[in-house]
Amino acid sequence: MGLEPSALLATAHAIVAEQLTRLRELHSSAQQRLARLEVDLRQAERQLDEVVLQARFAAERAQASAASLATRERKLRASYDRLAEDHEQLRRALRQLDQLVRQIDMSSATLSGGAEGEPADPWVQALAAQVIMGREEERARLAREVHDGPAQVLANALMGLERCQTLLAERHLDRLGVMLNQLGENAREGLREVRGFIADLRPGKLEDQGLAGAIREYVQRYRDTVNAAVSFEADPLPRLPPETEIVLYRIVQESLQNARKYARGAPVAVVLAVRQDRLALQIRDEGPGFDPREVARRAGRESWGLTSMRERAELIGASLIVTTRPGHGTEVAVSLPLRG
Repeated sequence: MGLEPSALLATAHAIVAEQLTRLRELHSSAQQRLARLEVDLRQAERQLDEVVLQARFAAERAQASAASLATRERKLRASYDRLAEDHEQLRRALRQLDQLVRQIDMSSATLSGGAEGEPADPWVQALAAQVIMGREEERARLAREVHDGPAQVLANALMGLERCQTLLAERHLDRLGVMLNQLGENAREGLREVRGFIADLRPGKLEDQGLAGAIREYVQRYRDTVNAAVSFEADPLPRLPPETEIVLYRIVQESLQNARKYARGAPVAVVLAVRQDRLALQIRDEGPGFDPREVARRAGRESWGLTSMRERAELIGASLIVTTRPGHGTEVAVSLPLRG
C-alpha cells in the first residue's frame, strides 16, 4: 500500500529540504571565498592606483625611479588582472548557484503550501528575487562608476597634495604654484563629474517634461561633458507609464556611456520616433564597432551592459537589438508597442 498523500508530500519536502541545506552550505562557502577575493582585489586596486600615480609623477620629473616604478606597475597590473578574472568567474558561478537555490526553495514552498493550504506562488518569489538581484547589480555598477570617477579624482588630488608638501619643504615655490593650479583644475573637473553623477541618478525632467525632454537635457549635458557630437531628434510623444519612461531613459544613458568608452569621440545620433503603433528608440554611433561574438568569447559571457539593457527592455514589453561589426559603428534599437 502506498503512502498517504500527506505522508507523500512530507517525504518529498524532507528530500528537498535536505538538498537545499547542502546547497546553502555550498553557497555560503562560495560567498565567503568571494568576500576574501573582493578584499584582495580592493587591496590590489589601491596598490596599483598608487603606483600608477607615482610612476606618472616620476616620469614627469624624469626621475631615476621611473623605470622601476613602471616595472612594478606591470607586475601589479598582471596580479590585479588575475584576481579580477578569478573574482568574475566565482561571481558568475555564485550567481548560478544562487538561482538554483532559489528554484529549489520555490519548489519547497510549493510543497509546503500557503496559509490557506494552497501552494505558494513561485512567480511572486521569483519577482522578489529579481528585484533584489537588480538592486545588487545596480550597486555594483555604481561602485564601478564611483571608482572610475570621484575616487580617481580624490586619489590624484591626494598624490598632488603630497607633491606640493615636498615642493614647499624644498622651497620650489615656482613649481609649487604650477602644481596648485593643476590641482585646482583637477578639483573643478572632479566636481563637475560628481554633479553629473548625481544628476544621472535622478532624472527629474522625466516627471516634468516627459521622456523627450529628459533625454534632450541629458544629451546636452553629455555633449558638454564629453565634448562629442551628439544629435537628438524626437517625434511628438504621448505620456508613457513612468516605469517605461525610466527604462528608456536608462537605456539611452547606458548606450551613451558605452559610446563614450568605445566610440572614440565619433558622432552619435539619438532618435525617438513613433512608427504606426510602435515607439522606436535608436542610439547609433559612428565609432569602430566590435565583434560581439569575440567580446563574449573573451569575457565568457555577453557584456554586462548589453545584458542589463536587454533585460530592462523586456520588463516593459520592448525588444532591444544591438547591431555592430568592426569598422561600421554600433546601433542600439528598441521597439515598444504603444497601447491605445
